[in-house]
Amino acid sequence: MAAIRTSSPRSTRGNLHSQNMRSMTAGPEARFFLQCGIGKPQVNAAAAAAETNATSIEKELIAEGVIDPELYYSWLAGELELPFLTEIDPDQVVQLPSMDVLLHRDGPLRLSRAGSQVTIIVPEARTIEAEKARFARRPGLRGRLMVASPATIRRAVWQAGASDRVRKITFELDQDQQDASARRVMTGPQGFVLALAVYTAATGFMLWPFLAFTVLHILLTMFLSGGIFLRLSALIASSFKPKRSPPLKRVNRRKLPIYTVLIALHDEADMAPAIVSRIAALRWPKSLLDVKYVCEADDEATIRALQAQNLGPESEIISTPAFGPRTKPKALQYALQGARGSLIAVYDAEDKPAPGQLLEAWAVFCSNDARLGCLQAPLAIANLGRSWISGLFALEYSGLFRVLIPFLAQTRMPIPLGGTSNHFRRAALKAAGGWDPHNVTEDADLGIRLYAHGYRTGTLTSATVETAPTTPQVWAPQRTRWLKGWTQTWLVAMRRPRHTVSALGIRGFVVFQLLIAGMLISALTHPLMFIFVAVTIAWLASSTASSISTFQSTLMWIDLINIGVSYLTFIAMGWRGFTAHERGKMKGYWVLLTPAYWFMMSMAGWRALGQLMSNTHLWEKTPHAATPEWAALAENVGMQKDAQGMERVKGIEPSS
Repeated sequence: MAAIRTSSPRSTRGNLHSQNMRSMTAGPEARFFLQCGIGKPQVNAAAAAAETNATSIEKELIAEGVIDPELYYSWLAGELELPFLTEIDPDQVVQLPSMDVLLHRDGPLRLSRAGSQVTIIVPEARTIEAEKARFARRPGLRGRLMVASPATIRRAVWQAGASDRVRKITFELDQDQQDASARRVMTGPQGFVLALAVYTAATGFMLWPFLAFTVLHILLTMFLSGGIFLRLSALIASSFKPKRSPPLKRVNRRKLPIYTVLIALHDEADMAPAIVSRIAALRWPKSLLDVKYVCEADDEATIRALQAQNLGPESEIISTPAFGPRTKPKALQYALQGARGSLIAVYDAEDKPAPGQLLEAWAVFCSNDARLGCLQAPLAIANLGRSWISGLFALEYSGLFRVLIPFLAQTRMPIPLGGTSNHFRRAALKAAGGWDPHNVTEDADLGIRLYAHGYRTGTLTSATVETAPTTPQVWAPQRTRWLKGWTQTWLVAMRRPRHTVSALGIRGFVVFQLLIAGMLISALTHPLMFIFVAVTIAWLASSTASSISTFQSTLMWIDLINIGVSYLTFIAMGWRGFTAHERGKMKGYWVLLTPAYWFMMSMAGWRALGQLMSNTHLWEKTPHAATPEWAALAENVGMQKDAQGMERVKGIEPSS
């Protein structure tokens, strides 16, 4: 049995307090491992962890790397005198409608081999003697049974059901909730309304140019003013927010659930070592962690890089078949079919989540009712001092994740999620239909659907650190994808406007329009506001200035105020959310380039509209680079943010 022990256990509980290291060797499972040569301190630690986590000594020893799963289950197979499989041919798997349940539990799996069926089982230490006695009574059972590790069984199930599974998840939302799917760009009625609006506007500008210009001017001014008012409200509310979030109520660590962590990667071989080490740093029992690295099946470089990281038994690599749109939400929805946790977190390849983020999220969920379906962690930009683009990007993120989204959460309004560091109740995620494989900004879409299904979104304090684009060449495709996805989200919601109003409520519907449509319109029409001002000034300066009414002059001043206040609000919200460390890294004069940043957004908006018609579901990948400088910055910012988050969970009972 000594062969099943690893030379370098990954135990995080080896330094447990002596009072928690009480002897628990009276049970048969503990005695089994002691007899196998596992040291008494390790068995005691695993027994204490098993009691705390409601697992077994076996699972704790495997999770902490004390025993190697493949060697261990091979040894158990020998004890039971059963064949052991290191690989399972997926073509031999007996496919049943409920087969995917084996992605959530450890067997049994049926195989069809040479015209007969055999059953693959996963024996357990605590039942090994009972199994031996059963075989002694019924020796014929051995001919119909074989043994494999849980990882081997799951790998075979993923492969055997891949084709049917990927087709199901790609079209499920479109089939079950067609009006919620972005598979179609727009419906026939929407196309008719759009054509009618374009025809009416063109006719108006041809026949009554001055009147049409004025009406368009008024509509855009009112809409943009509404968006500014919403952000000013959030900024003012943030000034009354206490500096520290209140501590959460005391919760019992013995009720920790399984937490699934999904990380979608594509062409991220260079980031594999970093993301694996950062996920491994999360403060959550390994035996209750379910980590899935989700890759495209043909992304061999990333898969090889992950395999080289010696992933623990809590982790697995999911290969998404090449079918349908190649998007992040399709990969997440595919991996969701095998998620074992009641709570689910989503991270990106370049993320460095605060180690205590899962603990804070779980504590917040425990402190609220089941209608709190999602939590959004703030995102902090590590490389904000690299260029003016990354600096203004960081300013934008700070205003969004630390000022606007907390305000929307506090007032219980719909929230377009960020694409990473989302924490879901699995039940809420499934009720809302999960991710839409056809929406390239799946986060905003899912946030609105959660709200429409009656779920709230809250916020966390523990941040996730990531990098921002530093050049226009990287920034533009990313922003194009976001704006294209927001357009998809708006078009989907406006297929049945009355239903959307009913689902979101009047207030929610107005906020949805100001957030989603407001972002699109402000991006597309930002240069137009300058044109309005220039035309009005030209008219005032011309010989026909007397024909310009006071109303037109007032509109011009409102335009100037809107432009100025929108810039100032953008800067003030970001600066308000910054920490002292971030303010020190940000070069102050970069804020003078805010107009250029907004003009870039406008160019990305028009590019998004063109791409929406020509290549709707194209996912333009944002490249990431793992550099020592980024790692140092991430560590500096991340330590500050994690300290803030862990301050909230001081009431949680310490783990035994």
